[in-house]
Parts: sequence; C-alpha cells; structure tokens
Amino acid sequence: MKKSETTRKLDVLIVTHGADGLQRVDEMQLQPTEGVKYIVTWQTKPSADISIPLGLMRDDIEIHAIYSTGSSNNHNAGIELALAPYCLIADNDLKYHKGGLEAVIKCLDAHPETDVATFMHSGDPVSYPAEETDFTERMPKGYNVTNFEIAFRRQSIGSIRFDPNFGIGAPLACCEDPLFILDCRRAGLRCRFFPITIVEHCGLSTGFRPINDPATAMAEGAYIRLAYGLAGYARIPLFAWRAWRKGRMPLLWGMLHLTRGFFSRYVAIHKKSITNGLKK
Repeated sequence: MKKSETTRKLDVLIVTHGADGLQRVDEMQLQPTEGVKYIVTWQTKPSADISIPLGLMRDDIEIHAIYSTGSSNNHNAGIELALAPYCLIADNDLKYHKGGLEAVIKCLDAHPETDVATFMHSGDPVSYPAEETDFTERMPKGYNVTNFEIAFRRQSIGSIRFDPNFGIGAPLACCEDPLFILDCRRAGLRCRFFPITIVEHCGLSTGFRPINDPATAMAEGAYIRLAYGLAGYARIPLFAWRAWRKGRMPLLWGMLHLTRGFFSRYVAIHKKSITNGLKK
C-alpha cells in the first residue's frame, strides 16, 4: 500500500454540478494538507465533454462524474466513494485552509467517542452554541447545522444517507442537512459541536433566505413532521408567522405549503427508508 494511503485520515466530499462545475471547484484553491484527500463528485450528463482544470490534476484530488440529479444524491455518491476513516461534507463555493482541515482531524482523533462532529464557518450570519456541546439527546435552541459543517466517522454512519427527496433538485427543496443530523441522532450516534471555524462561506444562510417556492416551504413542513410527529402540527402556524415577520414568505401562502409538506407522502417514504436501513 502506498504511503499516501496509509496516512489518509480525512476525505473532503465536494459536490458540484453543471458545465462549469469543475471550474468552480478549481476556484476554491484547495490546499494540499497532510492526511487529506478531496473527492469531487460532479453531476453532469453522460455526453458531456470532461475537461479537468490543471489546478485539479493532483494526487490528492479525485474527480468522479455522477449521472444523477439532486444535491442529496450527489452527497451520497461522495459518501460511497470515501475511504478515509473521517469524512467532511463540502460544497463547491467554500474556502478551506489547512488549519481548518487539521482541526477536524484533531477533534475526531481526540474524541474517539464522537461519531458526528459539527463545526463553524465564517462569512454569513449563523447562530451557534456558545461552547462545545453534546447534542446527541437534544439540539441546542436555535442551532441549525449546515452540510459543510458536518464531519463523521465513515464506519459509524452505516446506511444513513441524505434523503434524495430533500434538497436542491428534489421534490422537497431543502432540509436535507437537519434531516441527516436527525437520522444520526435517532440511530444513537454520538454527536458533538465544536466551536471551531473550519471554512469560509460567503453567502446568506438558509435561515435568512426568502421562501418563495412551494417545494421549499413543503420541505420545512415535512421536516417538522419527521422531527416532532403529528403533534408537531402546532409548530406550523408558529413557523409561518415567524417567517412572515422576517419577510421570508407570505403568511397564508406559507401555512398552505407547510401543511402540504407536513402531510406529504415523502414523510412516510423517509420513515420506511430509515426502518429498512436499520434492519440491514
């Protein structure tokens, strides 16, 4: 076995798509870091010409053409390709530094009891817990995890994956990240937040973006059902009112589509997929 493989500790799973997908990854200026491999899953068409930028032609970068749609399918493809003991979920619009990636490895090395670790990013307004926090049993109030803050032990997550019915390009257009974390917690995985900034992201956090299409509002409603059960319907008007107060969506429109998501068939599909996964 090659020396580079024996020291491989962390796979950074970068998703990208479209004709300029690899160019966006090249613009990330990925830093060579000891023990780190970058796995790029590029959603494209089978007939597309593959032209790899010179900056990505490195031994520590793998590029895989993926002929599927949807961000969750893309994340799952990266998980299937990973070989390192630790994995870090990533997008194609981030700026990593060696110190941030080294911190992920250091935290998981120092906390062998932790299956899923979450971190911080800089660049847009996000609310984080004030200190290192175990959230295996309970999520801190107001804390929402973004996918590129999530690292995990590859062997720990077993069959848990991002739900392909949630996320960009899916029938329910968001909430794949908190749902992945919810599934990990309910599977008994030990989850811990570390107040360490590992990456830079310039953009508006999901919690501040307008909700202007039914698929996004429905996703929020479906997630509320999966997280809180039927009793969670009392949260639907509260969510709609808060989003309306923030100018994120019209109140009655929001109530309608949140309710559609709450009672959608994708809730049952997700529950069945998790049950089947646990039986394997």
